[in-house]
Amino acid sequence: MTIRRLPILTLGLVLLGLPLEAPSEPRITLVSGSRPDGAATDLWLAILRRRLTPSRYDSVAAICRGRTAEERAWADLIDSQSRRWPRLAVPLLGLFDSTAVDSVRVVLGNRGGEDAFTHDSMTIGFDLAALQRVYGAAAAPENAERLDRFFRHEFVHLLQKRWLARHPFPLTSPFRVALFDAWAEGLGNYFSLSAQWQPNEHAPSARTSRVLAALQPRFVARMAALPCADSTSAVSLLADLSSGPFEQKWGALPVALWLLADADTNPGALHAFAEAGPGGVLALAERHLPRSLADSLPDPSKPARECTMQGPPPCVRAPR
Repeated sequence: MTIRRLPILTLGLVLLGLPLEAPSEPRITLVSGSRPDGAATDLWLAILRRRLTPSRYDSVAAICRGRTAEERAWADLIDSQSRRWPRLAVPLLGLFDSTAVDSVRVVLGNRGGEDAFTHDSMTIGFDLAALQRVYGAAAAPENAERLDRFFRHEFVHLLQKRWLARHPFPLTSPFRVALFDAWAEGLGNYFSLSAQWQPNEHAPSARTSRVLAALQPRFVARMAALPCADSTSAVSLLADLSSGPFEQKWGALPVALWLLADADTNPGALHAFAEAGPGGVLALAERHLPRSLADSLPDPSKPARECTMQGPPPCVRAPR
């Protein structure tokens, strides 16, 4: 989640365009998600209950297993990196107006979760088993910096949850679901971008250009189809918007890369997009898409035809 090679405080004031006094560092508290006997704690079970299907929850909740040596190594690395996280959080607090975070709870479990996620507006979770499975040994050279990127990504989601409490965005249609997920995960994925995505002399990196060439037509095609999608067709249209292989996230990754281009030349770009909420996604896309693609974006303020959705709208994950 490297952004630019600037000191953290300078990053907050310059990149976010906020010359105000920096906010206070939040307190980071690490909490175990497993008990000494290997059973999950009540907090970890509450997390799983919200994230898993009932049958999957029942199969995981009763497991008793202590941490493996590999999982303990990941826990130790998180403990070490977390001492930096209050300082890393400070510039992110400027993303949203009137959003303060005094403390963050980081819970470490070892079953049933994802590598990193948010539970509520003050809780970030890490599944040590998932980290080991996906990224290998904690001692691998890239994993310390990876954890910092994960923290920034998830901390942004905490801020989004708090902003949404003041600015609700009802998910009343598949199209609004797409806007919400592209905004939430696009901003989070911006802070997941490693150095290889960074622009060179204000020009996109080769990887950025290649991925946008593949994903931008898909973004427009899916967004154009969603306003008139029913609950059945919406499932396939929303697939891979913000989940699955990173380079195939047709909604979240283009948004992240467009923000990367904006932030390279406009100090206030991230703050403006964050405060615009999900409604700012299409305006961002229109600024960056080739005209031939931008002309095909839907205009939510001018519905061309009446579209009815059969059944309830599909579910969408809250910011992870």
